[in-house]
This record gives sequence, C-alpha cells and structure tokens, in this order.
Amino acid sequence: MEEKTIEKVLNRISEERTLDSQELKVLKEVQQRQSQGMQENQKQISAIRLEMGNLKTGQEILLQRITDPIRQLEELGEKIDRNSELMKKTLTQKVVHEHHVPKLFYATVVLFCICLCFSFGWFQTGQRLNQYRNNDTKWRKLLLDARPALTIIMQGTATAVDNDPDKAREAVEKQEAHNRQVWELHQKMLADSAQMRALEGTNKKQN
Repeated sequence: MEEKTIEKVLNRISEERTLDSQELKVLKEVQQRQSQGMQENQKQISAIRLEMGNLKTGQEILLQRITDPIRQLEELGEKIDRNSELMKKTLTQKVVHEHHVPKLFYATVVLFCICLCFSFGWFQTGQRLNQYRNNDTKWRKLLLDARPALTIIMQGTATAVDNDPDKAREAVEKQEAHNRQVWELHQKMLADSAQMRALEGTNKKQN
C-alpha cells in the first residue's frame, strides 16, 4: 500500500515538474516575444525621430526660402526710398580741376631754393669778411696815427674787449649812459641860464 502511495506521489511530482517546465518554456517564449517587440519599438522610435529631424530641416529650408524673397523685397523697398529721396534733391554739378605737376618741376624748385640759400649765406659771409677787413684797416690806421698815450689807451681797450667782451660792452654802455646824462644836464643848465637872462632883460626894460 505504501509503495503505491509513493508511486502516486512521485508521479504527481513528475507531472508538476513537467507542468512547471512547460510554464517556464511559455514564459521564456513570452519574454522573447516581449524583447523582440521592444526592439522593434525602439527601431520604430529611432525611425520616427529620424523622420522628425528630416521634417525639421525641411521646415527650416522651406522657411528660409520663404523669408529670403521677403527680405530681398524689404531691401529693394529701402533702396527705392533712398533713391526717391535723392531724386527729390536738386543735382549740383561741381567741376574739380586737377593740375598734375611733374616731379621734375618740384625737384627744380627745391634745387633753386637750396642754391638761393647758399648764395645768400655766401653773400652774408663776404659782407662780414669785408666789414672785418675794413674795421681792421681802420684800427691799424688809428694805431699808426695816434699819439703814444692814445695808442696805449686803444691797445688796453682792445685787450679788455678780447679778454671779456660782455664786461667791456657793459662798461661802454654805462659810460655812454653817464655821458648822455651829463649832456642832458648841461643842456638843461644852458636852457635855464638863457631863461634867466631873458627874465633879467625883461625886468630891466620894465624898470
């Protein structure tokens, strides 16, 4: 009796295992189908995205094709407006005369100016040299004709001027100013004395 029950139990277990294995097979088949479906869905989604990208680029191209003529029309309208404003203004014609002077003329003018400057400098140098020679001749003639005392004074003056020209010139200017003051005082005294004599003469006539 016990052997029969054991066999029954074993048969049930084997049947249950076979059922479980069948269910596992079914589940595996379902999972495979689901994974295949998911892969197909992903492919469809990528294809849809690609089509959407193509549609977007097509829309951008179409929009650019539409906006380009509009922009060109706006630019043409602005140009027409500017031209109409220019047409309203009076046209003034200005003639500009351009004189093309050759470079040789400029070179000739520059050379002439340089020669003129050299000639003027040469003339000034010659004049100063002649003046120096004349002054030297005068000085030597005065030394020859002057008395010994005057000769000593003249030689001392020449030495002082050679040693310190500024100091000698300052001394000469001071002496000239002093002599001028003395002369002015002398002239004033003469005028006062003449006025006094005139007053005395009028007083005598009145008496």
